[in-house]
Amino acid sequence: MIVALVDACGGGSGEGLDANGRPIGEGADPGGPLLPNYTSIQSHVFTPICAACHAGGSAPQGLRLDAGNAYAMTVGVSSAEVSSLKRIAPGDPDNSYLIQKIEGHAAVGARMPFGGPYLDDATIAVIRQWIAEGAAP
Repeated sequence: MIVALVDACGGGSGEGLDANGRPIGEGADPGGPLLPNYTSIQSHVFTPICAACHAGGSAPQGLRLDAGNAYAMTVGVSSAEVSSLKRIAPGDPDNSYLIQKIEGHAAVGARMPFGGPYLDDATIAVIRQWIAEGAAP
């Protein structure tokens, strides 16, 4: 079953993604620079990168990161894998499951995006900042 999920997501091969984990051909500017706010993170990270696997009824752990679902399914919601952590804990990036997954902390399983290419440090820093500032919608 895991193999089917990995295959459905391209197995994390990085095929179709540039060195920053963004879809090739998406253009250099998918709506301006990445900013520490939900709308920008959704359009630069969640939609083009995460929703490749985390969308629809077969989304891993039921976590859908498409534009219509990501905020409600992440902010203040307990992780399905580590229930002591919120997927996104407003004001607390270090204790946010999302940050631990994208930074590759072994205690929370495989680093995301699965198999890479992984988000660069600058992108992670912007996501951390948004969470630290309260993860407003």
